[in-house]
Amino acid sequence: MEASEVKGKKILIELHYLPSLAYIGFLNASSALIIDPDDIYSKQTYRNRCRIRGANSVEDLIVPVKKISGQKTPMRQVEIDYGQKWINRHTRAIQSAYGKAPFFEYYAEELLSIYSQKPVLLMELNLLLLTKCLEVVELDKQPLIVSELDETEKNSFLNLKNEINPKKTFSGDSGLMTMEYFQVFGSNFAPNLSIIDLIFCEGPQARDYIMRTSV
Repeated sequence: MEASEVKGKKILIELHYLPSLAYIGFLNASSALIIDPDDIYSKQTYRNRCRIRGANSVEDLIVPVKKISGQKTPMRQVEIDYGQKWINRHTRAIQSAYGKAPFFEYYAEELLSIYSQKPVLLMELNLLLLTKCLEVVELDKQPLIVSELDETEKNSFLNLKNEINPKKTFSGDSGLMTMEYFQVFGSNFAPNLSIIDLIFCEGPQARDYIMRTSV
């Protein structure tokens, strides 16, 4: 699906951990982002992972969650497992990947400081990080809760749940977030990484990139 296909429409989509450029592109093209606390948690999705460009390859950063009973657990019940030292791992990985990026020192502290809040729920962490990333790239998109919509609005949004997932590759002809920009590592451009890749590498120009490639 192209970002142009969601232009001006309300979209229902799950919250991602440090979301990808495709996610931000959909959000920017839409008129509103709608989130559903009853969205069913699914393993091996971007709900608890993101992708960054490390020195040797693209890396997945995964937020561990506490053991889930049953197969249909809503996101509002999914708790983060702080018993595992994942915050240290993620922080080190991000510093290693982007420490030499042009704008790392400008944005790292305000983004990484969110981890110190240690929200209980995965949904809370994802929302905090999304809100901060949107603030940095100056996109005024405040998420709406699906339960707050009236019946007419509930029937008018575009359902994009699971449209963006780790197993789906956006090809060069998709027109979605494939325009190249400077990246710290690698001779070949890695598309559709986490929004933090664009923020640390492009800084104030990140917003212009999003506007050019998602509308």
